[in-house]
Amino acid sequence: MNPKRILVRLSALALILLVSGCVFMRLYKVQNQFQDFDKNFELGDEGGLTLTFLNPVLESDDIIWLMKNGPSTKRGGEESELWTYILKKQYISVNDENGEFDIALLMTMKEGMLTEVVFPERFLKYLSVPLLKKMFASMGDAEVSKLSKSASTVFRGSSPDEVPKLEYITETLGEPYTVEESGETFKYTYLYYLDNAGPEAGASGFEFKTEFVFGSADEYLRKAKVTIRGLSMALDFNSYQPLPEQSPIPN
Repeated sequence: MNPKRILVRLSALALILLVSGCVFMRLYKVQNQFQDFDKNFELGDEGGLTLTFLNPVLESDDIIWLMKNGPSTKRGGEESELWTYILKKQYISVNDENGEFDIALLMTMKEGMLTEVVFPERFLKYLSVPLLKKMFASMGDAEVSKLSKSASTVFRGSSPDEVPKLEYITETLGEPYTVEESGETFKYTYLYYLDNAGPEAGASGFEFKTEFVFGSADEYLRKAKVTIRGLSMALDFNSYQPLPEQSPIPN
């Protein structure tokens, strides 16, 4: 191979590693911010589930890198912009669901920094703001593996009743892409591509995957995992399992 071409490729690879390394550092900083949630974030429930970054860390270029594409739409001026990403739900066979289960993400950029993300309003049907705060705060204590680009933590709740059930997930996300059974549990997997990803969707482009493991007997959530851009975050609910139903007390 031409030495000049090799040098160009090595330079490009070094630049990619440098850029992605900076993104990882900022993502890691956001994860640390979750340890003091109220200081760094606000959660709202008007017009959708709104996560506000009080001390912004992620840059607009970080989002483009993470999503492997620019937004579907972009509105606003130089100081503030509203970006829209549409996550298109994927199906192994023909989509015969009743309802809209794509996920629209609205992101506010101010002076090139991500300051707010709005999720669909249907996410609030079973996920209250106090419960979501506990979930986000739990992520602050996640064990991070730089080698595998993954993080995992245990949900820090106050009651077993807070653990979501299967019906909560299916009413919010619809039918899963795949279902796998294994012993006393089964796993629901949901797969999404970008609405404007075109031919790059799937294995060669952007892919957003969520996995939920439920107990076969009670259908309570045991573990949730999100994977995007090869980065994964897992939340373990096993420490808070629902209490067994009590038999009625005889008269």
